[in-house]
Amino acid sequence: MEKFDGSAVFGTEGIERLRALTFLSPGIPLPFFRELTDYLSASLGCPIELEVESRSSGPMHGQEDPFAEGRADVGFLCSPSYLYLRDQERPSVTLVPAGLVFRDARHGGDPVYYSDVIVRADRQVHRFEDLAGATLGYNDECSLSGYFSALQTLAEKGHDRAFFGGYVRTGSHHASIAAILDGSIDVAAIDSNVLAIHGRLHPDLGSRLRLLESWGPFPIQPIVVRSGLGGTWASRLSEALLRLDVSQPGLEGLAGFGLERCVPIDDGAYVEERRALCALGELPPVSDDARRPAP
Repeated sequence: MEKFDGSAVFGTEGIERLRALTFLSPGIPLPFFRELTDYLSASLGCPIELEVESRSSGPMHGQEDPFAEGRADVGFLCSPSYLYLRDQERPSVTLVPAGLVFRDARHGGDPVYYSDVIVRADRQVHRFEDLAGATLGYNDECSLSGYFSALQTLAEKGHDRAFFGGYVRTGSHHASIAAILDGSIDVAAIDSNVLAIHGRLHPDLGSRLRLLESWGPFPIQPIVVRSGLGGTWASRLSEALLRLDVSQPGLEGLAGFGLERCVPIDDGAYVEERRALCALGELPPVSDDARRPAP
């Protein structure tokens, strides 16, 4: 990850410039986050610098935490990472209570997405059980849609990791799609919003890939602020997001990526995913009553 240029400048409510970091590109294209942070910057009257971390879907298990280190103020990351960071003795992030809603008839206007399981169209695979011994490609070990959804599904169906004949870390959802097409892997679980965007950019994709099944829905990837930021930044960001109207001039790009609106969301949306991660041993088994409150 590239280093940020300097530190936050303190002023009104403690900060005059916010540093945003997305872990969700290139799956969700970087121009989407540029336009979204430009909108937030204009709405808040505060410059926002945007950086990208493409090595994982968020920090977990010993990885560097740019929020705890004070190098990022706002983040777009996958929910396993959010839950991991919230579970620390000193949680480094707080949820922005606004969730993105992407265009998909399955969403019903809710801030959710699916993990779409795809194979090459010419493969004789028609149900999950046909995947026994297949090579699973996944973007990274912190991804819910690409990695944990597969492990959770294996557990639900009574299989262990040996059900798949091999696991290949591709580095991104786009790379997983390419690996299926060239035969390097047999199957991958892809963020449904990423797959929809990729399909619009590559109209022939539907004839080359086949959707085997969909897992979910899962709560949309959270937007977070650094816990040490102070002030009311989480609520200010949320209020700006909830006012977002993608039909307004200058925001057509967000609509082009499939964004419809933002709606309220809270930690309750991630409770079931936390339980699933606990069952996999990725998070300690803490009861709901014992969960640390947001600071």
